[in-house]
Amino acid sequence: MRRLILLISLFIGLSLQSKAAYEVNENCKDAWMLLIDLKIDQAKELLAEEIKINPKNYYAYYLDQSCDAYKLLINSNEEEYEAFIENYYKKREIMDEKDTDSPYYLACYSEMELQLGIFNIINGSLISGLRKAYSGYKNVYQNLEKYPDFKPSLKLDGFFNVAISNIPPFVKWAASFFGVTANPEYGFRILRENYETQKDIKGINAESALYVILTAKLNKTPEMVYEFTKSLDSNVSQTFIHRYFRANIAYRIGRNEEAFVTMQQIDISEYEFADLVYSYLMGKILLRKLDNNAVYHLTKYLTKLKKKEYLKEINYQLALYYLVNNNEEKYFEFCEIVRDEGKDINERDREALYDANLDYNPDINLVKARLLLDGGYFDRFELALKSYEVHKSNLLPHQIEYLFLNARFNASNKNNELAIVQFKQVIEMGEELDYSFASEAALMLGNIYKQMGETQLAETNFEKSIKLYKSDYYEYIEDKAVKALKSVQ
Repeated sequence: MRRLILLISLFIGLSLQSKAAYEVNENCKDAWMLLIDLKIDQAKELLAEEIKINPKNYYAYYLDQSCDAYKLLINSNEEEYEAFIENYYKKREIMDEKDTDSPYYLACYSEMELQLGIFNIINGSLISGLRKAYSGYKNVYQNLEKYPDFKPSLKLDGFFNVAISNIPPFVKWAASFFGVTANPEYGFRILRENYETQKDIKGINAESALYVILTAKLNKTPEMVYEFTKSLDSNVSQTFIHRYFRANIAYRIGRNEEAFVTMQQIDISEYEFADLVYSYLMGKILLRKLDNNAVYHLTKYLTKLKKKEYLKEINYQLALYYLVNNNEEKYFEFCEIVRDEGKDINERDREALYDANLDYNPDINLVKARLLLDGGYFDRFELALKSYEVHKSNLLPHQIEYLFLNARFNASNKNNELAIVQFKQVIEMGEELDYSFASEAALMLGNIYKQMGETQLAETNFEKSIKLYKSDYYEYIEDKAVKALKSVQ
């Protein structure tokens, strides 16, 4: 009898261990919700409890690394990066060759590799990072061969198809070197379908919705997910990350006041790790409003920042703040900081570096007008332009920018006939100069013709935008022009 009880106990123990491997249980689902709400320490505490109770639930180890990755992405220094690497290998030592028949094995492995690869690249280990990312890529498709409908691998399939189509210039060669191809339209479709099939699963729904949004941002087409961000279930939409990205999308598509209201609804005192990203976005939103509170958030961001990314961008935002407040000395001081400090890995920093290196001084009223136009404050934009018109500059870049802003305003208000004339003038005046105006004007002119059904004229202008583009301009110009050209060919 005693032997029978022992055998039964052993059988139950083995069964529980088998079931526990890669178990997405309530603890893990709750941890996902906490992570997406950026309550990272609470998520890690819950996962620590899960691992203590169920040490062979390898999904909890994967999710614990995801918590570390979010934390590292928000703000990190060299020491924290090295700790992340060390913890990655400790987790892999626990997970490697365990429950390899589970579809989760390669799915979790590939995502963990991808995370490590991205941080390797960000921190200067380019070749090592690309190898890790490529290994993750291969594992995803190896897993899909065995389990073609497995959701976590489909999520990464969708992500890769969009991400590879938007590889930054300094690693663009890697796609052809490793022989990888991509179909962004397929990627977006897969990610949407993935969300729809999992939108009732707590935690997983929040993460799958986030992938839809992040890939649209990565593709520089935030407008395509504006309605999606508003359609999410309240359990998802009220998490910090989804509120933040709802505001971010509104900011990106010129709905600045909506972005401001959304950010105001966040009680930042509830979030230990969110303060930095909150200040990052709120500072930029307030700058577009020409609100003096912008300096508080922008300065707060720089004070707390440990990493080098977005250092150039926010210093340039501060430079603009001082410029529009008639402090040219501080403007030049922060432009010098932009040139000397930070990294130029991401496009926002590269754009800031381009602006800080312009061979002319920006006109204060034109800068105000541009910020207001970017934010969708059309009435105030017109007032800023009128202020410029009182003392028009004889400087050619100012004249071109004035015309360009007028053209953008008319295009935004569907006054296409006048916008076409003005964009053509911008191209004519600026195509021989080393400024971005002509290239961007050709892109916007192509978009107008595309909307009008004038495919040949659209194609001609998209081609012209690409031809006029220089590598130190804003990358979105070339990216959008290339994609737009493909859409009309």
